[in-house]
Amino acid sequence: MFSKYLQKLLILAICAVFISCGGKKDREYPDTDPTYPINISIFSMANMQQPPAGNKIYKWISDNLNVTFTWDILVGDKDQKIGVMIAGGDYPDLLHVDSTKFYEAGALIPLDNLIERYAPRLRAHYAEAWEKMKEEDGRIYTLPVWGVVSGRDYSTWYGDSALWIQKEVLKEFGYPKITTMDEYFDILIRYKERYPTINNMPTIGFTILSYDWRSFCLINPPNFLAGFPNDGNGTIDPVTHEYKAFLYQDISKRWFKKLNEMNTLGLIDRSCFVDNYDQYLSKIASGRVLGFHDQAWQFQSAEYSLTNQGMHNRTYAPLPIVFDESITPRYRNRRLPNVGQGIGISVKAKDPVRILRFLEAQLADDVQKVIGFYGILDEDYQLDENGLPYRTQLQRDQQADEVWKLHNQAHLWRSHNPKKEGTFENDWPTNISDFYHEREAAVRPEDKELWAAYGVTSNAELMDPNPPPNPVWFPAWQINTPDSSDAQIAWKRAEEVYRRFLPRIIMSRTGQFDRLWEEYLEELGKSGLSAYEKFMQTEVNKRIQRWSPKN
Repeated sequence: MFSKYLQKLLILAICAVFISCGGKKDREYPDTDPTYPINISIFSMANMQQPPAGNKIYKWISDNLNVTFTWDILVGDKDQKIGVMIAGGDYPDLLHVDSTKFYEAGALIPLDNLIERYAPRLRAHYAEAWEKMKEEDGRIYTLPVWGVVSGRDYSTWYGDSALWIQKEVLKEFGYPKITTMDEYFDILIRYKERYPTINNMPTIGFTILSYDWRSFCLINPPNFLAGFPNDGNGTIDPVTHEYKAFLYQDISKRWFKKLNEMNTLGLIDRSCFVDNYDQYLSKIASGRVLGFHDQAWQFQSAEYSLTNQGMHNRTYAPLPIVFDESITPRYRNRRLPNVGQGIGISVKAKDPVRILRFLEAQLADDVQKVIGFYGILDEDYQLDENGLPYRTQLQRDQQADEVWKLHNQAHLWRSHNPKKEGTFENDWPTNISDFYHEREAAVRPEDKELWAAYGVTSNAELMDPNPPPNPVWFPAWQINTPDSSDAQIAWKRAEEVYRRFLPRIIMSRTGQFDRLWEEYLEELGKSGLSAYEKFMQTEVNKRIQRWSPKN
């Protein structure tokens, strides 16, 4: 009898240990009225303005979905802000996630079971990405807000990396075919020599965004010039799958030696390494910058400014530049979910079920049209005699105007919400601008002329008319190093080295390049970069194992 009693105690103890070690149940949340009024507080890292109180789309959301928002938009250093939030354990309802920091801090609630129970539309929306969205513990905490495409992808917008060039430069020389790095810089030099000033200001041949976390614009070009897709801070051999950081590779030496030569010729923006992000955008918006490496979403607001100033000819075209003609460019990728980044519901959320049900409701087609890229019927677009949507020229002009958009679109929420991309259930494109008649009406003469000269119909086609399938692990830039890990510390040290050395290397006299480069490699060797590479290799291998098609 006594032994049976002990046996029972042992079984109970084992069960208790099992529960405490990961078998614990999800926290239960009350199933409240799915439509009661709620204010949702949101932490945002978007570089956008607070929507004004009279914004008509936010009013529509309030009137139709009983939801209002309170925004905490990042100002200053991102890591410091997130660190303060984590240290205090004080979170808003929704968190804008771009790394594993909130997950590792236990700031996010698991969403998979709640979605299965309360949000069938969300579950269907993420069906193809579901397994990729899971963290190490097998649970889902973050909802991707970009790249989840259903139906046909009509989008012709190109927003990824490129060496960009002012359209006026291409026109000046008769739209020449430019493939290599040398050809790219040659045309910038020739234009700057012809036009030393633009709008009564000194012409800037080539500028570099190196501020804060955006410094990937400084270090990433060699990766693309060598024909690799965007895998973040390193290259991955397509056959062996070996991961190597590119900071020390010969491809980086080749790029920075070229920048050093271009600086000697006066082409490089001499203040770019001390400029902040706003100053970078201001220079582009002045119309006097001829070229740079970036992703379109980072400088889009400056392009809007140029267009609104009547300088659309000084906006930019992307070019798939490589080191030499033997290299096939891999700039453009096929669309894919941006896993690991998006929004998550915090552990301090007032009512997670109500918030999730709002995310579910706002994913309905009729709601997506209003809060997305259509607007309100008979105000922002109309239906023709065949029942198809169209806009007047006034409506098109309004929706290209930044001030109008601030008051008449939910642009900030649209940057954070789970959204439909591709087509609606009625086969309409999710963006009204992707209807052929709307796209043709909105294309400006400068763009039509440029695309016709190169035999394409969009910037996306200019970069690659038919991009190959994405590698199974792709993209490795979504992989984040855990806080305080050896890998993160190593990368931070390497970052300090390249921030210190690369501006000096670019700005040095040509005869000093080789000595400075050797000093740079020596310091980089002390950073422990191999720990970062080891971590990334492990994570890439995991993706290949988990994401490879199962036979």
